[in-house]
Amino acid sequence: MPTQRTCLILIAFLQFAPIVSGGEKAGSISGVVRFTGESPPAKKITTSDGGTIVHNDLVVDAKSKGLRDVVAIFDNAPAQPKVRNARPVVVDQREMIFVPRVVAVQHGQAVSFDNSDMFNHSVMANSKVAANRFNIFVSPGKPYEHVFEVQPRPIPIGCSLHSWMRAWVYVVPHPWFAVSNEQGRFEIKTVPPGKYTLSLHHADTGMREEREVEVTAGKSVEIAVEWRKVEGK
Repeated sequence: MPTQRTCLILIAFLQFAPIVSGGEKAGSISGVVRFTGESPPAKKITTSDGGTIVHNDLVVDAKSKGLRDVVAIFDNAPAQPKVRNARPVVVDQREMIFVPRVVAVQHGQAVSFDNSDMFNHSVMANSKVAANRFNIFVSPGKPYEHVFEVQPRPIPIGCSLHSWMRAWVYVVPHPWFAVSNEQGRFEIKTVPPGKYTLSLHHADTGMREEREVEVTAGKSVEIAVEWRKVEGK
């Protein structure tokens, strides 16, 4: 008969040891992306109602130099079945900008485009993939949901009524991806052990880097990436 000590050890193992398909113990990867160079000057955009929006392609934390909106994806991870009944990722149109500006979804997961403004917007997706190309008007309080197909490049999203509005949607054929937060940090959990190519991409500037990483069962890999210059800026 199991002792109380044995039961406690088993409970702890189940709580802190993530399992992937086939019962194999998983690993994880966490990292930070920093931009330490000189940021391009912010753009001042005059809106159709006479207001001003200040935008910078690089959103860098002043203290940590962490870069927001970098998408990290395991390029060579095995494709998984299309997900069903997943909660949609919300992209709001608020004060004439898309919030958030960059999202990543697993294939099959919908993106819900909301409109929190008091006037009409549109959601205009531009792609060579027919299923990822559309222009839909979105009225206040009436969101539009769309399930995108996988493609190798991020899908640019705009608004045909307000030309300065821009967002990006990445569609990934597996669940091993993340988007960096305000401090430039990201984490990808429950990764099957193995060797991977980690692709890091910043859509607004085109900055990209690849890292070869090896994920070990029950352990977390940590990486740090530093970018100093935006080419052509």
